[in-house]
Amino acid sequence: MDALSRIHSSLRASGVLLDLHPQPENSRLEIWQGNRISPLGEIDQQQEIQEIEYAESRLAELEERGLYATDSQRFFDLLEHHPSVESWLQRWAEEGWQFAVDDEVLKSARELLQAGGGDLVIREPIRATRLNRRRETAPDNWSPN
Repeated sequence: MDALSRIHSSLRASGVLLDLHPQPENSRLEIWQGNRISPLGEIDQQQEIQEIEYAESRLAELEERGLYATDSQRFFDLLEHHPSVESWLQRWAEEGWQFAVDDEVLKSARELLQAGGGDLVIREPIRATRLNRRRETAPDNWSPN
């Protein structure tokens, strides 16, 4: 929140803030083999979802206080391709992301990739919001926390 108030003070009067973040829903696992897409299941990301919901509520507070106004929103899926289940799990472990995936889903993914090649694809729903800067300064009684 403090970062958003600092951004607000550094934007011109007609400035725009582009907010990109995941939607508060689980990402999905798929196997892509040529033109065939095999849905496997979801990644349980409850901790991340709670953090996203909190961030959205704080941004909504700034809008209610008149610092920003939503101009437009777009929704899309961010696709992350991996050659194997192991490469994906390693990357996510290196990033420190907290998640859970059913063992049967991982087993199915490994079997499909071994049998026919292709990619493991993580489909993450994303929201892009364009926010217009509003008033010059925050109200005197406003606190970023």
